[in-house]
Amino acid sequence: MKIRIKKKRISITLTFLRLFLALILFFIILSERKDLALFFFVLTAFLSFFEIFVHKEQKSQLKSVMDLLADKLLVNLTAIGLVIINLLPLWVMLTFFARDLLTIIGGSYLFYKNIKREFKATLIGKITLFSQIIALTPAILGEIDRVLMWAAIILTVISAMELFFKSEFKLTRRTDLSQFSISNLIKFSDIFTLANVIFGLTAIFFAISENYIYMAISLFLAVIADYADGKLARKLNQENVFGKELDSLADTISFGVAPTIFGFSLIQTPLAIVSFTIFLFCGILRLARYNIMNIRGGYTGMPITLNGIIIPLIYLAKVPFDYYPYIYILLGILMVSSLRISKL
Repeated sequence: MKIRIKKKRISITLTFLRLFLALILFFIILSERKDLALFFFVLTAFLSFFEIFVHKEQKSQLKSVMDLLADKLLVNLTAIGLVIINLLPLWVMLTFFARDLLTIIGGSYLFYKNIKREFKATLIGKITLFSQIIALTPAILGEIDRVLMWAAIILTVISAMELFFKSEFKLTRRTDLSQFSISNLIKFSDIFTLANVIFGLTAIFFAISENYIYMAISLFLAVIADYADGKLARKLNQENVFGKELDSLADTISFGVAPTIFGFSLIQTPLAIVSFTIFLFCGILRLARYNIMNIRGGYTGMPITLNGIIIPLIYLAKVPFDYYPYIYILLGILMVSSLRISKL
């Protein structure tokens, strides 16, 4: 019994380590340190296959979801990073991402319908993951093997078709699909959530192009849009599962990814890379915790939205860049803390 518990703890630790390494890998790719990026990519991939083939015992649904998330982050963050530094065509990254998006949609459907199923990787899914990793390996070094890349793309498409037609994510004929149409799901307040996404993406573009004043303005506007979204949803009684998930995705982009890319564009020391990774990791965990909690009138941990105010202010206040890693780590800790904050 003790051995089983110990193995379970090791497995969970490895999963979180893979998530952490995938985030670090993304920043290393952006810094164009090819040899170091290749090392982290191979290490994370090895841990992924180690989990698949060694830990074959029954997993909890949460553990299975975390394993899938770690694999998706490894492939997609690597592909996104390679696209940003012009080492991979955009359409290849979108092909990989579209397949994983289908997985997310299917998983969300099962969660929405309260259907308890094991999120277990299929044989074709494992082969697809392996082919994607093999195809991306030379791309990290600036060389694209067309045979390997096309093999990965074809397997990705086949895997996506299997997910749709044969997997447990498939919708039955008796399912009323009209309830999932965008026109029925989206509410007036969600328009402000989408505005939040637009301002977040704009902030990312300005950070990459080093237009930091406009980046700060974009984050402030994202905060306003996020505040308006929540207020309107409550006032118009439009709070629902779809809106909550959409809001979390928007917040991840605007107050997690955008500040991270902004910080990385200013300072790229090893400490900074680790701190930005911890910051983004904590932001994701904070939103995941918020989504499963049903507490009204307050927050547990600092709301991720506050990053859209604090980080632009420290830039406008001309705080030395050397202090940024410590500020980001502090913000990350506050987000996952048990601090209780009342809603405005």
